[in-house]
Amino acid sequence: MSVDWNAVQAVATSILVLTSVGAIAYAGLQLRHEREYRSVENLEKQLSFFLSESFVAGRRRLAVARLDTTSEDIKLQPWELDCPPVSAFEILDFYEHLALLVKKGHLELYDVWHTFYEWAQPVYVDMQAVIESPDSMYFDHYNDLQSMMRRMDEIQLRRMHKQNANHWALWTPERIIEHYRYELESGGRPRRNRRAVARTVAREMVKEIQHAEQPDWPEGAAPPEGDRPAGP
Repeated sequence: MSVDWNAVQAVATSILVLTSVGAIAYAGLQLRHEREYRSVENLEKQLSFFLSESFVAGRRRLAVARLDTTSEDIKLQPWELDCPPVSAFEILDFYEHLALLVKKGHLELYDVWHTFYEWAQPVYVDMQAVIESPDSMYFDHYNDLQSMMRRMDEIQLRRMHKQNANHWALWTPERIIEHYRYELESGGRPRRNRRAVARTVAREMVKEIQHAEQPDWPEGAAPPEGDRPAGP
């Protein structure tokens, strides 16, 4: 019986190709897992710095510089384009650094949005003229930050698909003031967990609904038999 060596060679070649493809796919999966691990590790490092005493102090300095608390009606301090608050640059430089890490693939955009967006966006809008105005001496300094904020805005808008309002309108002076007041009052502590807030609101709504469903009976009158609470 003669051996068809051409067929054997074809089978061997096919096995070699499949083995190579499998090895490449496995290596790619390992690289992806390694990149995800390093991205999370980098995010934790940036968050640790963000919550460090020195940076919290910088965030509070900016809040003090931006708020006019000389009266009960707290307002934002006016500033000129050629003389912006110096304390803003430490904060903006940190977010520019985050944007560079995202650009280089060391951080995932979604992770940065999830962790820092609520902190970065009010400062960005408050300092928007410094960042984006062609007349600003820092016009070309925060290009990566501009790009990252636009992309994070897109994520935020998708999350807010039920709202029809203009995104920038959400960051009114009142809300920016609220952000800076929080920075002063919280001492850098993270905001309350959004799920916890949602649970609290839900409980309050249930209480209101239950209360609304109870009829008002004249004082001293007993409710019908079916509406009385069960006895012990």
